[in-house]
Amino acid sequence: MPYQKGWIIRRASLPLLLLAVAPLTAQAEIKLNGFASIRGVQANSDGGLEPFPGYTEGEFDFKSESLFAIQAQADLAENLTATVQLYADGQKDFDLEARWAYLSYQINDQHRLSAGRFANPIFHQSEYEKVGYAHNFARLPKAVYIGFDFSTVEGMALDSQYNFGDYNLQTKLLYGAWDGETFSAVTNSWVNFGLKDIMALNVSLNKDWWTLFGGAFTAEIDGATIDSGTVFPLAANGINLALANGATAAQVNDLKSRIGWDQKDGIYWFSGFAVDYNNWLVDYEYAYWETKESSDAPNTSWYAAVGYRFGNYVVTVHHEDYAQDTDFGYLDGVTHPVLLATGKGIQTAFASREFDANGITLRYDFHPSAALKIDYLTGSDTRAAVGDYQMMSIGVDLVF
Repeated sequence: MPYQKGWIIRRASLPLLLLAVAPLTAQAEIKLNGFASIRGVQANSDGGLEPFPGYTEGEFDFKSESLFAIQAQADLAENLTATVQLYADGQKDFDLEARWAYLSYQINDQHRLSAGRFANPIFHQSEYEKVGYAHNFARLPKAVYIGFDFSTVEGMALDSQYNFGDYNLQTKLLYGAWDGETFSAVTNSWVNFGLKDIMALNVSLNKDWWTLFGGAFTAEIDGATIDSGTVFPLAANGINLALANGATAAQVNDLKSRIGWDQKDGIYWFSGFAVDYNNWLVDYEYAYWETKESSDAPNTSWYAAVGYRFGNYVVTVHHEDYAQDTDFGYLDGVTHPVLLATGKGIQTAFASREFDANGITLRYDFHPSAALKIDYLTGSDTRAAVGDYQMMSIGVDLVF
């Protein structure tokens, strides 16, 4: 059994879990459901580096995009529910983690308040992006769904729903925080990272066959490790050269305060639409994010997809694009030429990655709860270590 070891390691803790749940079962109805993706994928690139973290370049494997999850929801009566989602991802050797764990209180028919760990609504499909069965792609387009490690947060959220005739409006207000690791394409390594005081608002309006959506969030960046491990080392040679050419300590400290990420404001927003009309499917999503007044390069990404449904089959073609633009406005006031060039060079390094791709996916619903998907993706990455790349996969997405 390929996953046997991971389950055996955790079997010793199972009695404690059962003891914790046992008092609950006498008072609450527990509903179990889950989802999984079992997919083989091969990624190849001209430069020899995998196009995205977690893939193995040049090899066909069943770990990169396979995952399993089971979700338990306990109805505690009086409009109170508890939800836990246990999640195992092939990219993390199927180590089991509590991805979601939160309490919800249904205030009335319109409003629900939740507290704990849950999805961070940074995309339109954030709450079900891992549920492959819920969409028609083999993987949601990486240009937008690039795989932020802060896809879950700890905090509070208010979900609301309003009906105006044939129109349905859904909103989500969220406050929370996140702390963990994120991948740096500049150093090709993982670094500690955090978000404080996340404040988010999402809105979705739909009627019959169309949906309009948008959202935004702001947060304070906890980026001391990024500064010490990436930003300042990149600036070291330029700073030393500037000091040798008359720069003062005050000028150097001013540059560091400008190029650093720590305690700066991060912003993210997205918008788009979806159409499902007479078996034609159209999806578009655009996203923008940056760390304000820092060496971070502003990021823009989007994808557009057109699909057609015939019987139990759906064919989808899409284009996706991820770009980073330099904006040297944060260096206004830096007068020493070497320090100015150093600041520009660092943001240019952070803006070194751009990619676009075209893909086609065939979905076949061979079972009421399972779909077979076959896809091919070809793209180009500006990093020389990647260059042109291709991804092919075949697998099954299911819910239970």
